[in-house]
Order: sequence, then structure tokens, then C-alpha cells
Amino acid sequence: MKKMKKLAGAMALFSTMLMLSACGGKKAESPSKTDVDVSKLPEAGDFSEEIPLQLSGSFTRGKVEDGNWVQKKLEEQFNIKIENTKVDTWDAQQTSVMVASGDLPDVFAFTTGGMSAADYYNQGLTRTIPKAMLEKYAPNYCKMLDEENNGLGWKMNLAPGTKDEYVSLLGLQSHTDGILWAPTLRMDWMEKLGIEIPEDAKPVGDSSNNGDRIYMTSKSYTIEELEKILTAFTKNDPDENGKDDTYGMLPWNDNSNWNKTLFGAYGFAKEMNLENDGKLVSVDIYDGYKQAMLKLADWQKKGLIDPEWTTMKEKTAWDKYKAGKIGYWVTQRAYIAQEAWTDGRAPQNILKADPNAKVLVCAPETGPEGKQGEPSWTPVTLLGDGMQISKKVTDEQLARYLQLFDWMTYSDDSYWTLYGEPGTHSDWQGEEGNSALVVRPEFPSEEGNMGFWAYNFRSYPGKHLTWLTYPKTLELMNDFFNKPEVVEKLALRPYKYDLFQETELKELGDRYNAQLQTISDEFFMKGIVGDIDIEKKWDSYVKQWKESGGQAIMDENEKAPLVSDLREGKVK
Repeated sequence: MKKMKKLAGAMALFSTMLMLSACGGKKAESPSKTDVDVSKLPEAGDFSEEIPLQLSGSFTRGKVEDGNWVQKKLEEQFNIKIENTKVDTWDAQQTSVMVASGDLPDVFAFTTGGMSAADYYNQGLTRTIPKAMLEKYAPNYCKMLDEENNGLGWKMNLAPGTKDEYVSLLGLQSHTDGILWAPTLRMDWMEKLGIEIPEDAKPVGDSSNNGDRIYMTSKSYTIEELEKILTAFTKNDPDENGKDDTYGMLPWNDNSNWNKTLFGAYGFAKEMNLENDGKLVSVDIYDGYKQAMLKLADWQKKGLIDPEWTTMKEKTAWDKYKAGKIGYWVTQRAYIAQEAWTDGRAPQNILKADPNAKVLVCAPETGPEGKQGEPSWTPVTLLGDGMQISKKVTDEQLARYLQLFDWMTYSDDSYWTLYGEPGTHSDWQGEEGNSALVVRPEFPSEEGNMGFWAYNFRSYPGKHLTWLTYPKTLELMNDFFNKPEVVEKLALRPYKYDLFQETELKELGDRYNAQLQTISDEFFMKGIVGDIDIEKKWDSYVKQWKESGGQAIMDENEKAPLVSDLREGKVK
């Protein structure tokens, strides 16, 4: 699973692009609709003419070698001549140069880019994809759009002024389905301190992978109960070294992963809007946010929070947890399953560092008003990301690429483009043909001379999700994280969301978001560490936030559709 880049990086990239454009970059052409007579294009499956394509994918890191194993097989199967993209599309500087010059691959899905599919199209960098061509050359993609959210995808990414032309292909982000996060506690500390362990707590695995020391319970501790546990972790020497050197919890300051379930106990998730008394309100000025800050400030004052958190990055926090000094941690389901890519991260890193350590995975905390939850990874739908088609691509090239895309993304036979041949290049992690595949260490897991993942899109329908996801993760999803009743209860989504980019929110965000983020971050930090009185300064903070562009953004957000309507496919 690949992590998304931060907004700050995207904003920096946008500034770089402006500077590059000013220094002689290629002037963007005006976008235009595509007039295609599909009857004059080759039939689906007619690969008689060799077609050249410069390909890239969601995982292009500039390390692909020409003539790689996957490339040769795709060229033979689809009669195409592939030109490889030798750029790291996860690097903001490199992608900014490509965008500013207009010298783009025929197809691309930059992980770092700072631009939406609409931005690329409106700047004249990409072409449209007619629905008629999708129906002729990508039937499996069309079937997926029909089935997801009552056909919502057909209404996404439409080119301006059209009803059947699209500015990008959508991915199915099924790896983010359900809820992802859960709080954990050092269970061995609880046992030493005489704190009762829930009766239903059971190991998630066996001793082969320390899974017998990761327990899971359906219990949701209240904030009050959690505070008592954190106090014991801090004050009662749970590591029995005779020193006052343990803490209940350790936040960090470079992302908000640590507060996913804590904030949910107060009815919100960061960076979303809510409905309050019939009106839209931003989380930044929501009363529940203030109450959560007051509680954290109280914990800070009582010494339950490691004071180093103000300068701590998440990766450094992993190491401190591994040292056995922290009792509470919020984690993802893949970490609980100990997928290979999570190695060295908290909380499972403590299991290798301390043979006596145990971890208890709990349901998200319950707040003082009975609220409970965590942010849904996607605000509306699992449809997301985008594969763009460059302006220079001809109809004939698009026809061939759509067939390649449809096969690579939806066929159960395309596993070799990702993992090679099982038994030779990779191994099943469970049942043959129905479990995760992991590339053997003697081969490059991505790109290189094998070309794995070099041309693929971030979309995981059906078996593609199974190949990507460890059996233990799938088991955890079935048992808890993806259970419909759990998701219905716990997944927090925005009140309204501009899915179709019909408002001026992007423009307002470009103008105000940086300043608003600074105002919010400073108030949060100063409030928690005790430099200001949260209660006394709250009204003046709200006033400043609103007057600095926050009110304008909330007013514009009111124009967006209700998320509840979008999820039911109720679109005008």
C-alpha cells in the first residue's frame, strides 16, 4: 500500500511549476472536446498494426530498464512498442519539470503532482476519453463504474460541457475499504499493573510471527477509562526499572495519524466539515475539537503525554515506542497483520525488541457524549486517483491503451505484470491462487529488469486486492474492519463534499488554506502545551479563523452536495 504525499508538498510543487512556466516552459493549449467516430477505429482485439506508446503508471520511479521482462511480454501480447518513462513520478521536482514543459508520457498517474485531472485538462495537457471508446475497448472498467455507488463514477471527471467525455480513468481504491485504524495498549503492562484484560481478548495469530502476542478485543474504552490506564502507564513504573521514564502516549507533529480514533470520540476527524444545528461547520472551529484539545491539554499537564511530541516525527516516534517507553499507540490493520512493508513500525516493533511484550488492539474509544469513530479513508466513494491521457495521444493509440489498461487492471491473468510467475519470481502467502503474492528477494519488487508494477494503475478490483493484501489482513477486515455494521457505526465522513469540482473551493483553498493551517496549528500546539488558555482564547481564535478566509470557505462548501446523497448516487 502506498502512502499519499502531503498537502504541503503539493503546494510547494505548484509554486515550482509556476516558476518553471515563467522561465520558458511550454505554453498550455486550450482544452478541446474529442470528436471520435468509433466505427472507424479497429475492432476490439484487432492488434494487427503495431502501436507506439510511452507508458508510465502509478508506481513509476524512474528505475525501469528498457527491454524488461514485463515489457517484452506486453509488447508481444498487444503488439505495442513501449517507450519507458525514466522519471520518478513520486518526486515533486521531476514531475513539475515534465508538467511545466508539457513533455508528458502518453499515459500518466503522478503520485506527486499537485494538480487534479481537471487541472491537467484545463491547461491543455491532456485529452478526453469518450464513453463510446470506453464501452468498446474497456468493458470491464465500464462494468466496475456501473456497479460502484449506483453508477456515480460515470458522473465523475466529466470534461466541461460534456456528458460523455472524461478527463481521466478512475481507480477502485478497494484497499481502503472499511475502517483502517484501531488504538492499542501495552497488554503486558496492563497485566503487571493489575488492569483487567477484556474477557474476549484473543491472539490474532500464532508464534510463527509473534501473532500470539497481539491480542484483539471488541471493547471500546471510554476516555475516562483510557485516562486511568494512561495514568497507570505513566506513574506506576510498568517496565519495572525503578525509573520515572514511561508515558501513557506519544503524539507526533508531522501528521495526524495518532489522533484518528481519539478525535473520533469527540465526533469529528481532522480536515472535514460537519453538520451542526443545520449548518456546515469546519472541524477547526467545531466545539468537539475544543473539547478534545482541552482533554489533551489536561493530559499534557498531568504528564501523561511524552513532552518530546512537539518536535517528534512519526518515524522517530516508532523508535521510542520500540524502546519500551510508550503504552498507547494508534495503528492500522495492516500493521496488526504485520505485512512485510510495516516491518520496524509501531506497535509490532516492540514484539521483536521485547520477547515479553504484548499488544492489545481495541475498538475506537468512546467519548463523553457516547461518540465513537474514525475518518473514512475516502470521503465519498472508493473511486479515486486518476490515469490521465496526454494531449498528443491519437484515437488509435487510445484504443490500444484502453484494451491494455482493461486487461492489466481487471483480468485475473494479469498477475505477472505485478509479481511475475508464482513459484519462479514470487510466492503465494496462503492458498495458491487466492492469497497475497510476494516477489522473491532476488528480483526487484518494482521496475528494474523485471518491470513489475512499471505500467500498472493504483486500482484493486477482485483478485487484485487479494494479491496485494496479506491473508491475515483480509481476516481482520472480515472479522472487524470491514464488517458492514462496524463501518456504518464508525466511519466518519464529511457533511458535504465537492466531488465534481463545481464550486470555487479550490481557488479559495489556494488563497487561504496556508494561512488557516498556520492559525489552527499554532492554536492547537500552544493550547496543548499550556502557553494559552484554550477556553478563554477560543472565541478570539474562531473569529480570527473566520476572518482569515475560513468563513468564505465554509460558505462555498455549503454549495457542495451532501455526502449522504452522493453515496446513494443521488446526483442532479
